[in-house]
Amino acid sequence: MTSLNTPTTTLRSQQNHLRFVPVVHLLAGDMLGMAAEEAIEFEERVSFGPAGLKAPEADAAKWLADRLSRIASAAWEDMSIGRPILVPAPMAALSNANTAVACDAAIRRTSMCQQEFCLMFPDTAFAAETVDCASRVARLRKAGFRVGIDMRRSWHTPLTEGLRLMIDTIRVDADELEASPDLQEIVMVARESGILVVADNANWRDGTFLEETGIAGAVAPRTDA
Repeated sequence: MTSLNTPTTTLRSQQNHLRFVPVVHLLAGDMLGMAAEEAIEFEERVSFGPAGLKAPEADAAKWLADRLSRIASAAWEDMSIGRPILVPAPMAALSNANTAVACDAAIRRTSMCQQEFCLMFPDTAFAAETVDCASRVARLRKAGFRVGIDMRRSWHTPLTEGLRLMIDTIRVDADELEASPDLQEIVMVARESGILVVADNANWRDGTFLEETGIAGAVAPRTDA
């Protein structure tokens, strides 16, 4: 099977390299959305002097809100960009009770809606404080955002009954799936709970196998060599 004719959209600003890559169903080929990617993540910034002494959680909330504004602007200009848009979100932003308010305010200043975005927090953001994180996710959901978990590097989040009802998407690495029974179990639980599981590094030819393991979609799936 060959890849869809869905181009990767790349946009450049003064300091950020923003690109959108397609998320598609591995068997049906339908568009499931897009994944937004930028060159710099919150944790990779370098701060010096008094500015570096700000509370990281508060800074992360504003940083994520600004990211949403940039992505919304770019997506509105290019109507070919599918929805929802998976947006990487820093771990520190989930620790801030004001993140939902800041992100909601940012989107209200654009021409897009909150449900057009899925905020993808890393697995490590959930692993330590499940109860508290569940309340933070609930605030984001109440504001209208979709919320997902990025498990490409680790997969320790307990998918409690309450959390399963609030998570829309889980993102995994297809290369890690076969070697990790724990990840396989999480993926199956997620699928049975109605959560969309999408994989990076997936091949079109592996669509049937991946579907059997619980993965429905892929981020920019690879064609056969």
